[in-house]
Amino acid sequence: PNISSTSAPGESLSNEQNQQIITYAGYFFASVAVMRIITSYLYFIICFPFLYLYMIQTCPSQESFDVRKELKRVMRGHHLPEDHPDKPKGFLSETLARVTATVTTEIATGLGYEITIYKLHLIAIGIWVRVPAAKMDFYWIGAFSKWTYVYGAEFDDDKTD
Repeated sequence: PNISSTSAPGESLSNEQNQQIITYAGYFFASVAVMRIITSYLYFIICFPFLYLYMIQTCPSQESFDVRKELKRVMRGHHLPEDHPDKPKGFLSETLARVTATVTTEIATGLGYEITIYKLHLIAIGIWVRVPAAKMDFYWIGAFSKWTYVYGAEFDDDKTD
């Protein structure tokens, strides 16, 4: 079909010309949609390899994880936001929380604990600590040169896995 043929003003387009215009309009809108999708993910596509390499470089070593130090931080409420009601405020309550955390941690870990380490494809390390004396499981993620407390929960000895 030749689209260079022109119609005189007032003449209607043939069915073939209408079909061709509709096809080209469909191609145009499809290409615009594809370009929008590509450009919306372009930032992610460009930045992902750099983020991945940065995470590999800043992944802490598993030897840098100190169970007692991290448990003390959790017990004294270091991970809680400032406006949390359980977070100690003031010199006396912070000192009392530190002493309580130290005593609790030393007693609980003195009776033993289990550490399970999960390497997450060179970019992070997951650590699961089970403290049988306290009947607690604790979870940390090591990434970006630091250890971040994720979650702690009581476990039940009666359950069999």
